[in-house]
This record gives sequence, structure tokens and C-alpha cells, in this order.
Amino acid sequence: MKPLKDYSFIKGVNYRMPENDEITLRELGYAKRVGINSVRIWLSYQKYEEQPENYIARLVGFVHTCHSVGVSVMPILFNGNGLDPAMLEEDFLPRGEAFAAAVVDALKDEPGLIMYDIMNEPPCNHLILDAPNDEVKNGWYEKIWKFVRHFCGYVKQADAENAITVGNWLAVDLESSADLVDVLSYHDYSPTIAGVREMAELALSVARKYDKPVINNETCCIARANPYDQVIQVLNEYGIPWYVFNLMIQGYWNDVHGIFYADGTVRDPAIASAIVGCFRNRDLQTIVPEKPNREGLAVALLEKLKPLLADNHTDVFAYQGPRTAEILDICEQMANLLECGQLTAMQIPPTARISAWRKQADPSLLDIKQFAYRLAQELQEKCQIL
Repeated sequence: MKPLKDYSFIKGVNYRMPENDEITLRELGYAKRVGINSVRIWLSYQKYEEQPENYIARLVGFVHTCHSVGVSVMPILFNGNGLDPAMLEEDFLPRGEAFAAAVVDALKDEPGLIMYDIMNEPPCNHLILDAPNDEVKNGWYEKIWKFVRHFCGYVKQADAENAITVGNWLAVDLESSADLVDVLSYHDYSPTIAGVREMAELALSVARKYDKPVINNETCCIARANPYDQVIQVLNEYGIPWYVFNLMIQGYWNDVHGIFYADGTVRDPAIASAIVGCFRNRDLQTIVPEKPNREGLAVALLEKLKPLLADNHTDVFAYQGPRTAEILDICEQMANLLECGQLTAMQIPPTARISAWRKQADPSLLDIKQFAYRLAQELQEKCQIL
């Protein structure tokens, strides 16, 4: 795609090329549900060199598939994470150029290409992070940015039509290639909203200086106190397009990144809601707390549960004991009150445990009774029932 002045239409995710079109179409279907229209993917010169023709054919097929459902692609040529120092030497350039040329030649006329990302997070690697002193660090910085700038020029020479960017690790790195790229890109995993705003404002100041558009093409991480819903809300406010990390909950980052599970369910509905532009109310002046016991259902459920959990009974011969299904029905109603009222932890929702028991042929009645007791205590406390 030709360089644009405005990329505000982008709602993107970081992604990886699946093994086949069936998986791609299924997962892109999840993305389309919430309005995602662009993906940013990592390429690998090492894998390209193993089977050049197959690799390029797979890449082109992936771009075709994405385009067929209205999703553009931003391929990343090189990766600064885990950077091999040998890449930065002069004798690597022919290999790197051969790879870049193959990718550019294959994609330059593809309508599904939105831009090339020359390198992901150039200085985010152990060469920089573990440098023993500033002299060593600056030496690696010089080599890394020389590499990046070389390939910015190389790709633009090979394809003068389509836009290029560099996926900068931090907004402070933007000026290292700002004169060469068509689009400024930065990443931000700030642990506070004030930090997210600070980085957005810094990025926008560089964008104004160079009169170029800016995007955030990697953000959102649970483990970095960088919440999807709040970050998206702030970036929307600043008019900065984004690519969250990442579409699927899988692989190495599955416990701190990702929107969708393989079956199309989501980790947190607040993430999906934010992507479509609906955000949680965090204004103490207007929040209306839910009252699950407004119609007395919580009290009624607690009373109904008591005799089912009690061990005492008057007629030992007539006593049959509680039925598992009966307790689970009450548990489901209690769990629904707590979950709807936003009164319980949702990492593993109570309803998920209930559903699992119902799928078992012979669930443990003792475990279910203990769960019911704890759930009843939580309901009583959260609804302030004396």
C-alpha cells in the first residue's frame, strides 16, 4: 500500500502464519468478529533459507487469504530480539538482501500488503541489555542501527511504492530511523496509564517533527500491568492506531498475551469490548454497583442450600442424602449472581468448575459440597447478608 497520511482505520493484532489456510481462516474469523483488520507477522530468514520457494509460496498464500477476508498484512523482515551478532557484520548483507529481495519481489504488488516492518525492536536484545558498559553498548547500538538503516534503504530501492516502518522497542528510538521510514512505529508496555500517555505524546511529537504518521504496532501485556482495555482506550483518544499482542492465546506468551482461545472463546470479554470501542466505567461518580440480592434470590438460595449441606437428619432409614445435580443447580445460580454482579474472581469462573463437574460421569459429591459451601460464604459476604 502506498504511504498514507492517516492510518487511523487500523485495528491490528500481532500474529503468526498458521500451518494451513483452514487454521488461518478460522482464526481470522475470530479477529473479524471484533473488527480486527490488520495483522503483523514475524518472518524468518533462517526458515526461508531452508526452503526458499516453499517459504515464499506460503507467505504469498497467507497474504492472499488475509486479503480475501479484508485483513491487511505487515510482515516483519528481521527481529532484534535474540539478535545473532553475525547479522550485523558486512558478510551477512548478501544473505539478508537475498531474503529481503525475495519477500519484496513476492509481495510488492499484493493488495493485502499494508507496509513492511524492516526490523522488530532493533535494540531489544542481550547485546544491549547485558552490555558491561556504555562503550560496549554504544558500539552495538551503532552496528544495529547501521543494519536497520541499510535495509530501510534496500527495501525502498527494491519497492519504491509501498510503505516501510521500523517496529521500535520504545518511543525514544523513533528518531533513529525517522528520516528513512514512511510510518513511525513504537511499542509501549508502560505499567501505568500516565506512562502510556507520556509515550503517546512523545511519539506524536516525533510524528509532527517529521510530518509522518505514527502507529503503535505492539502493546498490551497482562504481566507488565499494561491492560488491553485501558491502553486501547488511551490510544484511541490520541488517535494512534494499534496492533495489540496478540490474536491467539498460544505458545510461549499464552499466559500473559492473547485475545482468543483456539475454540473462539475469549480470555476476557473486556478486551474484545475495548477493541470494538466499548470501555469499562471507571468514574466513581457515575458507577452503579450491582445488587444481586435485590429480589431476594441470594437469600432464597442460601436457605435452600442449608439442608443439602447439613449432615444431621432425624430418620437414618429414610435419609437418601443430597443429589449432586440438585446442589450443582443451586451452585450455578449462586455463581451466576456473583459473576453477573462482578463480585467474584474470574480467572477461573465458578461456572467453569460447575460445567466441568457436569461433564464428569461420577463427580465427587464431597468436592461439590465443599465448593458449594465456599460459594455460599462468598455470596453471603458480597451481598452483605446477615
